[in-house]
Amino acid sequence: MFQILTILLLDTQLSMVSALFTVEVPQQLYIAEYGNNVTMECRFPVNGSVNLELLTVVWEQKRPDWLKSKEVYTLRNGKAVPPSQHPDYIGRASLLHSELKLGRAILQIISVKITDAGSYLCLINYRGVDYKYITLEVKASYKRINTQVMRKPGEDMFVFMCQSEGFPLAEVFWQNEKNFNLSGPANTTYTLTADGLYNVTSILTFKPNMSENYSCVFWNKELNGETSAHISTSALMSTQYSGQKSLMSFIIPTCVTVAVLLSALIIFQKRKSFKNGQSRKGRKRKLNPNPKDENRDDTNTQTEALYLSTVTASRDSEIWFCENSSS
Repeated sequence: MFQILTILLLDTQLSMVSALFTVEVPQQLYIAEYGNNVTMECRFPVNGSVNLELLTVVWEQKRPDWLKSKEVYTLRNGKAVPPSQHPDYIGRASLLHSELKLGRAILQIISVKITDAGSYLCLINYRGVDYKYITLEVKASYKRINTQVMRKPGEDMFVFMCQSEGFPLAEVFWQNEKNFNLSGPANTTYTLTADGLYNVTSILTFKPNMSENYSCVFWNKELNGETSAHISTSALMSTQYSGQKSLMSFIIPTCVTVAVLLSALIIFQKRKSFKNGQSRKGRKRKLNPNPKDENRDDTNTQTEALYLSTVTASRDSEIWFCENSSS
């Protein structure tokens, strides 16, 4: 790239026009949000109408730790040169051709990545040669924080976890609702994603006060911004007792339903037995039209016994089922 620049500058000096041609930038620093689009601009003098066949525009990205720059977009003699474009920018970087006639070389990058940050060279060759550098910074706020609460098996301790992705690397602080710092025992780790984001996970293990709420705070020092997530006491309680509540909510209705069905079945069987007994006695009455009083007493005694046995059986069945279900 610098060899090309040297040749172009030499040609310009020979043509005695370089002193009249200057590239300007309305903005030297651009800050883009990760995933959004960004446009960067440099301007050049046109002196009336523009002959695109004489125009060359080169946009390159460069970083101090790179040995070679990345070619973002090249327009030579009014035509794009796709083969020279770096793979990282294929389909994402373009030049707004409609603005060239106004002397504006506007580079647009869509779906900005962390790796897009750096210094950009804008070189213009149009009846003269000049260039300027523009800086692009990319930020990724820790917008979404995933939280989780778990109870440590066999211990009266709970594990609070907060996880999020962003850039640059953030610090994580833990605190209660009184803003008391709990970060001491916290374990915070991070990994880098394929897109250059920091995947930060912070775990706090302790015995919480059930009457308090807690929060984790992701502090991005370079962006001077913070994002927090709250872990409520109700969530903690539901984690501890949801299993028992779910079991009881199933056992109690089932217990009642089965007890009712058993009672109905017992009553049905008793009534059926009672009717069969009455039928047999009715046939005996036809054979003996003058039944004795002790027969009537015997009938009353059987009726009372039927009632008592039905109630007792229903109660015993319900107690037995509920006790066995709870255990």
